[in-house]
Amino acid sequence: MTRAERVYRALERQPLDRVPKGEWQLAPGLVANLLGKPAPITWEDEVEARILLGMDLVGLPAGVSPQELGAFKRWREDTDFFVFALVDGPFQRAARKMDFTDFLCRVATREQRIIELTWDESRWGLAEALKAVEAGAHGVILADDIAYARGLYMNPKLVRDIFLPLWEQQVAKLREDEIPVFFHSDGNIQELLPYLVEAGFTGVHSLEPGSGMDISKIKKDYGSKLCLMGNFDLDFLIRASESEIEEAVRELMAVASPGGGFIFSTSSGCLGEELPKEKVLALYRAAERWGKY
Repeated sequence: MTRAERVYRALERQPLDRVPKGEWQLAPGLVANLLGKPAPITWEDEVEARILLGMDLVGLPAGVSPQELGAFKRWREDTDFFVFALVDGPFQRAARKMDFTDFLCRVATREQRIIELTWDESRWGLAEALKAVEAGAHGVILADDIAYARGLYMNPKLVRDIFLPLWEQQVAKLREDEIPVFFHSDGNIQELLPYLVEAGFTGVHSLEPGSGMDISKIKKDYGSKLCLMGNFDLDFLIRASESEIEEAVRELMAVASPGGGFIFSTSSGCLGEELPKEKVLALYRAAERWGKY
């Protein structure tokens, strides 16, 4: 079974040898530390580091330059990793155009100019996603950080009226070619989960435990509708001992892996160079041990 096949099987809740696992991005400094090599690292070094950790996937920022599109082609053709395209969603893209508080206020008043801006940004994001898929991406992660630790940044009715139609349109277009689409947002997105199902997303990433995202409840309520990815806390990884990491991974796997539909990852999706390599190795070795079916 190839790595990409393993991820596909998780998305479809088919029988598996083990839980797929991986992060979108590994910092170059962490790759160098894992391999005991001096910087700068090469593409081959990153591939080697991901194999060392037993990862099955990679995430690449979507873009339209030859270099960006070439990266998708290389990962698709020269490895068997499942390749995600990381695409900013309409909320995130539009919010970057102005002061964040001002943006939220203008969304709250349903200002026509802001609504038009979100539609424009949605179209640009979809265009980037389609280019990435054409270049070799297996799937798309729509990153739209629309929440904080205590909940959504706005009234759920505004999300339903303004952003849900945009997500539905993006997902529908990508699913025409059977491209799996994940939604990512940090924070507490409990109120958002029914909308993600309605929009047609294949899965959801982050599920931040520090923001109250209870993986046991989410698995029970949405495990048959969404593939779950993430939920391992990065802050915990930094402060925990190796035995504590082992136990936390065991507990997460016991709750999230039964019946399939789970991909092991930190809730961040990115491992930085500040992380001790011993902690990262302990995390992924534990995931290998406790992720077997």
